[in-house]
Amino acid sequence: MRRATRWMTLATAALVAALVVPATATPAPAAPPVATADVEATQRLQLEVLDEIARWDALQPVSALGSTAIVPETGEVTVGWVGDVPAEVRDLAAAPGVAVAFVAEERSAQELASGLLDAAASLPNDAPVTFEVDGEEVTVAVPTPEAAAAAGVEALPLDAAGVAAIEDAVAQATGGASVEVEAVDEVPDTTARRGDVQDLLGGSTYATRLPSGANQWCTSGFQAVSGHFQHFVTAAHCSNWADGLAALASGGQTLGVTTGASTLVRGADSYDLQLVRLGLDVRNRPDIYTSDSTSLRVSGWLRSLPAGTYLCKSGTTSGNVCNLQVTGPGVACYGLAGGGAQCVDIVRVTSTSGTAFCLGDSGGPVYTWGDGGTVLAAGVVSGVRLAAAGDRCSTLGYLAPIADLMRVLPGVQLRAVTV
Repeated sequence: MRRATRWMTLATAALVAALVVPATATPAPAAPPVATADVEATQRLQLEVLDEIARWDALQPVSALGSTAIVPETGEVTVGWVGDVPAEVRDLAAAPGVAVAFVAEERSAQELASGLLDAAASLPNDAPVTFEVDGEEVTVAVPTPEAAAAAGVEALPLDAAGVAAIEDAVAQATGGASVEVEAVDEVPDTTARRGDVQDLLGGSTYATRLPSGANQWCTSGFQAVSGHFQHFVTAAHCSNWADGLAALASGGQTLGVTTGASTLVRGADSYDLQLVRLGLDVRNRPDIYTSDSTSLRVSGWLRSLPAGTYLCKSGTTSGNVCNLQVTGPGVACYGLAGGGAQCVDIVRVTSTSGTAFCLGDSGGPVYTWGDGGTVLAAGVVSGVRLAAAGDRCSTLGYLAPIADLMRVLPGVQLRAVTV
């Protein structure tokens, strides 16, 4: 049995560009300690190739793009593909400085992710559970009955019949993916931090005013525009998955209202992503804050997050560091206060040194290196796996990919500079 773990969402203070003194631009972040001087450039080439392949795949009637992985230290790229690889895709992969290998897979990454959400919906009850994907293999982490009882939530049965039901649900929904059921000693928990104000690194905090009257504090992510309104991206759990709630600055001023969850969370697929539509008197900029006086400029976003990708994050609790590496996609079913669970697509990350995320980082920007000292948006902080009750930081975390928001809400554009 794996070590006891606990999933908690990360809700606390925001860095809202509109209400702080403009920050000065700083150079692009340094590569992780394990990397060489060429890793930044190599990874950038790898991601550019994968983004072009993902862009081509997105224009086809049916997706054929499967799992992806990169090794930035060597330039190797592995691309899963359903069926024959078209000549156009092979041409896109023939880029100098990278070595792309295609492997045959039975189902696309999009089909697998959608199937896992269907599998979660078909389980005997809406219990907190997680699905972790490694290639085409799925591990379902199910809390033990004792852990579920201690948390006051329903438990999925873990006897032979219960395990068989979970395996059958995953196999049927995904078209026969390999599945392993693993008992864990803690329940995935969506408990967000409410009403606790901290001294934070730079900027203003933002809070969602919940119907109960409580403030739920979070971190603003990337700045965006849609239609005639300015927005910022954050995690949907920061508003308990609801639209139409007021978003407030730390001083109580109204910034705007939450929007987009009805589409992003309750559509055919579900994502821990949401927008805050800003009032007409609030301005935003193409920057993410790294301290109270420095920022980095955004020049674009990533369409794919292959395993092996090095990432950075700006967290109001854990700070701005480049200590993340993608380990693979998955689905997290976070428990709800009123019972049941909300399941969302996520990407798993682990730290290369120190911690990945801490409580208080929810909604914060996760990014990688761009050209000319800029950064590329990867996603926002969604959750953290804590090793034991009382811990506040972990080496393992979840992020919500920005590509999901851009695909589902095509009218949204990130605030970005031209390099």
